[in-house]
Amino acid sequence: MVQRKDLTEKAKKMIHLGVAQDSQGWVFWDPRAKQLCRSASVVFIEDEFFYSLSSIAKINQIAAGSVFDDCIVKEIEAQDSLYDLIQISSLFCNGTPSNYYQALEGKDGQAWKAACEEELDNLETMKVWQEVKRPANMQVLGTRWVFATKTNQQGEIIRYKARLVVQGHRQVKGVNFEETFAPTPTFTTLRSVFAIASAYKWRVTTFDVTSAYLHSDLNEDIYVKAPPGVDLEPGMVFKLDKALYGLKQAGRCWWLHIKNILQDIGFRANEEDQSTYVYRQDGNMAVLWMHVDDGVMATSNDVLWATLKEELTKRLKLKWDIELNSIVGIETFRKGDVFILKQTSLINKILVNCNNNFTACEPLPQDNLRSNKASQLDREYLSRIGMILYLAQATRPDIMYAVNYLARFAMCTDASHWRALNHLINYIKTTRSQELVLSSNGKKEEMNIYVDANWGGEGWRSQHGYCGFLMGCLVMWNSRRQSCIAASTCQAEYMALSFGAKEALWLLRNVKKVTGTIKPTILWHNQSAVKIAGNAGSRKKSRHIEREFHIINELIVNGKVNLEWVDTKHQLVDIFTKALRKIKIRPFIEAMGGLWGGVLRNVLEC
Repeated sequence: MVQRKDLTEKAKKMIHLGVAQDSQGWVFWDPRAKQLCRSASVVFIEDEFFYSLSSIAKINQIAAGSVFDDCIVKEIEAQDSLYDLIQISSLFCNGTPSNYYQALEGKDGQAWKAACEEELDNLETMKVWQEVKRPANMQVLGTRWVFATKTNQQGEIIRYKARLVVQGHRQVKGVNFEETFAPTPTFTTLRSVFAIASAYKWRVTTFDVTSAYLHSDLNEDIYVKAPPGVDLEPGMVFKLDKALYGLKQAGRCWWLHIKNILQDIGFRANEEDQSTYVYRQDGNMAVLWMHVDDGVMATSNDVLWATLKEELTKRLKLKWDIELNSIVGIETFRKGDVFILKQTSLINKILVNCNNNFTACEPLPQDNLRSNKASQLDREYLSRIGMILYLAQATRPDIMYAVNYLARFAMCTDASHWRALNHLINYIKTTRSQELVLSSNGKKEEMNIYVDANWGGEGWRSQHGYCGFLMGCLVMWNSRRQSCIAASTCQAEYMALSFGAKEALWLLRNVKKVTGTIKPTILWHNQSAVKIAGNAGSRKKSRHIEREFHIINELIVNGKVNLEWVDTKHQLVDIFTKALRKIKIRPFIEAMGGLWGGVLRNVLEC
């Protein structure tokens, strides 16, 4: 813990107890001074534990006038177990309990106990395990309870949830697990499903699989100890028959299980996105987007929807949401053939976690950031970047460049990077009501990809970006720094053109089973790059470009894509290649809506 004073030690080793109730820093115990203190200037060393818990003195009372006057403190005796440290921390922290005993001793103990009993009853119903005698020379894994609450829009707790998980980090490859891979679908595919539903007026519903992992069988023999709250006779353990949460292979077991079920019904997995499935029979079609236990199903008519719903319900425990509400943290609404996506809840969570006083309102400060190689990985910075990146990938293309830029400094952050991050967070705060609107506006059999690049930049590497529209709906976007240095603007934009072409081919193959063959059109504004791509340019000036980028030339010659020049003022990808002020970003967003039906704006005008 850092305490910067002249002629004194600059840091002290202390024990982290938790977060102060007013959220202004963390609470620590100083073993030498035998007192509590609070600080926001700390460095956490997570790989070592410096103190023996038996050396911690009793905490009997807190000095009057301290910053913790509003805390209720109990007398705690130090013992030789990690459980005591967790208990001390719980006195000063707010939130859900971290273990079974803490849950039962809290004010909501009865509610948490009921949640645990409900989970155990569910495990019995699903026949997850069987009680057996502990085998010799076999690893027995531990278990623990994970607690969470479900709240309504007013923040009131409406449900207490408890889940039993296995301590899978103790598994050994080759002994009790082998393969762990399980695919997850992309947001691009999800937005493509909405675009198709908008164009063809399909019905769209969502569903949730109850206790998804518990449906799938295990191929390995895995034994676990009885969880807290369950008593077994000495020498007895549980043998798992189903994939309990926490196992390394649990995700893969569930994916293979749901894949087999869907194939039996008649669905076929999409080769480009293996968690998306297509159903075709007698001219009827359906698309199912599956993210672990959350699904989105779009069907061409109500009769097919009822049939597929019945087949799925026979095989799985499902909760259907007839009206679109939310999916994987994205608030989803439908008004006619218009789909509206937003993430207000995630933005509110980001703002609560930050708890800062913001003064700026631009996507990025104009100052160029530099790496601070002397600093270490900042986990809090990385955590916030991760939340904002999820937001940018799902519904907010206007912040894609900014979060991509800030993520480069996760390993070398300093005060300047935090100022830039706060800059971005405040922009998100001032635009939290923005929505991504997907509407085909009658545009069918149409795919347009905008691509652009900004030559030069940090480390002399150029930045390129692209956005793609399927049937008039904005379904994909990205901002990326190029892997090699471009010798000219033409080369930078030609390389970006190749990346855009590959994304166009992927999107085409992804939706081809539903939409049929659509010839993508790539819109570009650099004349030199267009001529090189179309074989009209000088090969002497482009022969140094790596071979992989000449894929665009072959695609054009074979007639698989169209290349169309567009004026700079109509090029929509500028927001993905450089930092722009808010006043300059807005026209690009409005242009997307005016031309293609997909737009970020505060109010949907019906």
